[in-house]
Amino acid sequence: MRAAPAAATCFFSSPSTVSPRRLSPAVPPASLSAGRCVLRRRLRAFPSTDCTAKRNISKLLANSIIYRYLCSEELLEDVLGGKDALRAFKESDEKGYLEVETEGLKQLTSMGSLVLCCGDGAVMNSTNLGLLRHGVSIWIDVPLEMVANDMLKSTGTQAATDPDSFSQAMSKLRQQYDELKERYGISDINVSVQNVASQLGYSSVDSVTLEDMVLEIVRQIERLIRTKEMMEAAGKPF
Repeated sequence: MRAAPAAATCFFSSPSTVSPRRLSPAVPPASLSAGRCVLRRRLRAFPSTDCTAKRNISKLLANSIIYRYLCSEELLEDVLGGKDALRAFKESDEKGYLEVETEGLKQLTSMGSLVLCCGDGAVMNSTNLGLLRHGVSIWIDVPLEMVANDMLKSTGTQAATDPDSFSQAMSKLRQQYDELKERYGISDINVSVQNVASQLGYSSVDSVTLEDMVLEIVRQIERLIRTKEMMEAAGKPF
């Protein structure tokens, strides 16, 4: 069966003080090593929305590299009075919501040693995309089927018993994916759940854990930093 497209989610990490040695995949961060011994948290162990796995990956990454974690949407929820208020604001005044998101990103992306979990609004205009260039932007590429199933579970519905609801959820997610994939595609790093599952020899994406995702992110950040260092060194005069 052909794999479904992947849901667009991403977060921003400012690597200004991280050295490649500190991020070495040969010696995983202590919190990840301990996590593997005590508890392998499954990617789908936090059902609610596609944002839930993204936020938990962000938190674990921040903890692993000793950075601060913040979520732009959670901050807006606090300001507006909750998730329902944020959803109503998005639906009633999309332009206003994007302007608020941009102002928030201006402040948040100026902070160092921060892992910032962003909503879709972060990639909706060139100003926001420019702000994300201050650090390393990361796209967490999640199968749409996984996201649709978790969306249904959050409402007490099962795809097997309500195929129409599953079909509607998939249709909506595909539309969102098609609208945003080019914007997310310019991220510095793309970590696909399906690719991680394949690399680790898993028979299903359901076996991928939060730790698996974070270790792959750490590897890719290290590779990116080393590449930039090599390019800078090659550009220096003798």
